[in-house]
Amino acid sequence: MDRCENCGDEYERLLSEEDDRSSAAENHGDESPLHLRQRPVDNGRRVAYGFGHVFNDITAAIWFSYTLVFMQNVVGVPATTAGFLLFFGQTVDAIATPFVGIMVDKLGKKKNWVLLGTVMEAISFPLIYYVWNLSIVVTTLIYICAILTFQMAWALVQISHLSLIPELTDLSLERGKLTSIRYIFTVSTNILMFIIAWSVFRGARNNGNAGSLIGPNDSEKFQMLALIATTIGVFSAFVFQGLLKSPRNTNRKLMYRQNRQINVDKILTFCKNVQLYQVAIVFTTCKLLINIALIYIPLFINESAIDESGTIASIPLVAYVSSLVTSIGVEYVKPCFKSDKVTFTIGSIISIFGSLLVFFNPNNELTYHFLCLAAVCFGSGSAITSVLSLSVTANLIGNDTDCGAFIYSSVTFSDKLINGLVIIGIEFMKCTDLEKCSHYYRDVLAFSSGSLALIGLLVFLTIPKILIKATKSSSSHIVI
Repeated sequence: MDRCENCGDEYERLLSEEDDRSSAAENHGDESPLHLRQRPVDNGRRVAYGFGHVFNDITAAIWFSYTLVFMQNVVGVPATTAGFLLFFGQTVDAIATPFVGIMVDKLGKKKNWVLLGTVMEAISFPLIYYVWNLSIVVTTLIYICAILTFQMAWALVQISHLSLIPELTDLSLERGKLTSIRYIFTVSTNILMFIIAWSVFRGARNNGNAGSLIGPNDSEKFQMLALIATTIGVFSAFVFQGLLKSPRNTNRKLMYRQNRQINVDKILTFCKNVQLYQVAIVFTTCKLLINIALIYIPLFINESAIDESGTIASIPLVAYVSSLVTSIGVEYVKPCFKSDKVTFTIGSIISIFGSLLVFFNPNNELTYHFLCLAAVCFGSGSAITSVLSLSVTANLIGNDTDCGAFIYSSVTFSDKLINGLVIIGIEFMKCTDLEKCSHYYRDVLAFSSGSLALIGLLVFLTIPKILIKATKSSSSHIVI
């Protein structure tokens, strides 16, 4: 033990000498990792980065859109039990998120954590959408174990992937572009998934019986959908791992010290700053709005006059197509406005208009057209607000990349926990008499979406301008 008591100091001395050699090389014309981080990210790395979250995106779309439908209409569990399972998954995700953030910041090698999460997802996700011919107790335990593993893996991939953004570049504009490409991949993946879901589900009709579009005979369709999603996700993960080169740390001596001890003081400073909570509220409302739409549009269709099962995929597909178009076009429209606050306001107003279309739908042959237009509003509005909320989060981190995973895990913690609480609350409040609550999911979709858009807008307008738009280097906006 005596021979190694000064090993840490000796290692730091060697690291210091290596840094001096790197500086000398820089003076002779070689490019340092710091200079690489201060240059624009090339298109190849952007595309490779976008592939890293595809598995999460495609499984999240199925999780939010079809889990309640599958559990209630195929497995046959009560609405409260189905709501509990979804709430359990969101709670596990929320609790795991801050621990994942601290662990990823401490141990580094974020691409390796993405790989581990991918393997866990590939094993657990198909088990959630399989009908087990076992006792109700054993079946519930299997679902709980599968959901537990899946949600932990989902958090691991999400936080590791997000925290790569500040490491890939120091430029705020480039971080915004990486955020945009990430969102474009999310939307494109969901479009692909809903096209597949439409082809799987189309054809079955409810023959005029409200609430019976999907039944136990459709179990194989859900299994097929889960397996296709897993295949696409695993393939995308291989592309991400193979094409994206791991970012090199610009200060190896600092990285060594970070691995020995987390910067607790810096984390506490972030926790005491009101800007973190403002960003978290905006992020939560933006995510929750689109998740509520994904969850309750299929259930609203089930209780409405629409009688073709393919619509539970085609209407969310409309939402994501409009989201993709908007996410691409918003970069060209933003320069027309003086502030991103104006752009965020427009996105929020569009989402509120969509909620009004849902509430005032005529519940007849025009219901489908009203829902399509509402889906366009939800997709376009959420595209604008989601991209801006992620950009604000990246600007909050600035150059404090050693806390990047912690910040992302903090702002997503409230999103996941509140998401679960809202869902289980909605399911518990639903009455069992369909005649008394024939428009229950319509009201849920309309009031929750409109309220979330309004709350997000009011909080976003209070965020300091320095976090809204930073066009040059992303220096830290928190005083340490």
